[in-house]
Amino acid sequence: MCSILILRHVHPELPLILAANRDELFERPTAGPQLLPGTPRIFVPGLDQVRGGTWMGVTDTGFFVGLTNQRGSQTLGVAPRSRGEVVLQTLRAGSLEAAERYLDTVDPAAFLPFNLLYGDALQLRVAYARPSSGRLLREDVPDGIHVLPNDELDSPALPKVARARLLAAEHARLPWPELALRLQELLADHHLPPDEQLPALPPGAPFSRELARQLQALCIHTPAYGTRSSALLALSPGRVAHLLASESPPCHAAFRDFWSLLAPL
Repeated sequence: MCSILILRHVHPELPLILAANRDELFERPTAGPQLLPGTPRIFVPGLDQVRGGTWMGVTDTGFFVGLTNQRGSQTLGVAPRSRGEVVLQTLRAGSLEAAERYLDTVDPAAFLPFNLLYGDALQLRVAYARPSSGRLLREDVPDGIHVLPNDELDSPALPKVARARLLAAEHARLPWPELALRLQELLADHHLPPDEQLPALPPGAPFSRELARQLQALCIHTPAYGTRSSALLALSPGRVAHLLASESPPCHAAFRDFWSLLAPL
């Protein structure tokens, strides 16, 4: 149930701010934040040690890619290829134009359904991979405060989307040091919606309605699954302005500053 909060052309100084939680099974092994070898320089907050991909990253030129799984895909089994592969290949494309050419070659049938956010401080897009479509469906992200959950952008079906947008709106124009703290608090939010606001369970869902309610927290804690890491970054044209990440749930550990890994050479 990963979530990516987007502040696009909202802050007076930083055109794109992103705050994200990665939610995953606790038993799935993961390597920590690192700089990948090669050009462009790519920072990832972690690598999946099962299939080798990642869920998010950013290049030294400020090109960002982040993926959320599509809800309901738990019942579809294992796909031939890993969704994390798409994130890595899009990052290595290095620009929106090159990413579009790569994404034109992606066959949604080879992957479990996903939602991909990609772009930079100037242009930002979302691509949706669905089994019923022969190609990725894409749309531009408009200015404003948005959330990409495990569903379409700003999905009204998930209460956590409205809550994240509301919390972000209270602080979106603060100076960066104070805003960064407020966004870390947002990522650590444990609020649960009332039962009547919960979306209907998908057919064959392998979990209860109460567990579905637990998944509507921004920071998730269940016995087997939950929020495992977080990232917070701000992008300016052509560069990364700020980069913070936590290898633990945002309610448990302080964020570390990784900006120096992508600082101009």
